[in-house]
Amino acid sequence: MLTSRRRYWREILGVELRFWVRERWINDWIDRTDFFFILGLGRSGTRFLARLLDQTADAQVVHEPLRADFVAYRRAFHNDDEAQRYLRQFRKKEIYLRARERRTDIYGEVNSLLRRHAAALQETFPKATLLHLIRDGRDVIRSMMARRTLMPGDPSTIGIRPADNDPWAEKWPEMDRFSQLCWYWRTENRYLRKTIQGPAVQFELILNEYDYFQARVLEPCHLELPSTVWQQAVERPTNVTMHHQLPPWEAWSPSRRQTFLQICGEEMEENGYKI
Repeated sequence: MLTSRRRYWREILGVELRFWVRERWINDWIDRTDFFFILGLGRSGTRFLARLLDQTADAQVVHEPLRADFVAYRRAFHNDDEAQRYLRQFRKKEIYLRARERRTDIYGEVNSLLRRHAAALQETFPKATLLHLIRDGRDVIRSMMARRTLMPGDPSTIGIRPADNDPWAEKWPEMDRFSQLCWYWRTENRYLRKTIQGPAVQFELILNEYDYFQARVLEPCHLELPSTVWQQAVERPTNVTMHHQLPPWEAWSPSRRQTFLQICGEEMEENGYKI
């Protein structure tokens, strides 16, 4: 098995060494192809949704296909120029090289690692559909607490912290990990809400209402998927967190409830959740 570093450099060099690929070839292919990018914070159902959508006809749908995206996410977190550079100089060509061989009419990604590239995606793929996938922050934070998110060594969040002008920057060193994860959920969903046109797509409703799934995901992405396939998928969830440090949010302590409300309450309401 390739190490993370070797896989990263293989991805980078695999694109850069194909110097003979012309920009006009890439642009012609983009013009002939429908694109969509569904972006959200990790633990929000991205893997489940990618696997479900990849069952549609005439579409190639992938979930976080590159190791390079981990590095790109961290670089783009506070730097829009880095996001533009990554899409323009690497990812656009990488998608062309990887996806053209399947000759599908639609290419889509459900990718939490490109969420800070939302504006760059809109510029690089101007006809693409972009959707903001969201899940109840209480469930996301509970799931992240059982993983290494915002802990040393986590490849997605090394160096992620509030910018100097963030209202939580001064409090950050004294905040416990639960509070920091609340900030993380709030910050990333706020960024997506303000960058992507239209209301967010709630993961809970995708699981519970086929008509909602069809209207808010399938139709904007120009996809067709029978309700029977959707039903089979929701009955067999994937990538489920099996062992938790936190109980369900209904059993949280009053102090944790208050912390979540203080940090995430406004963003929850902006995205249609009642708390």
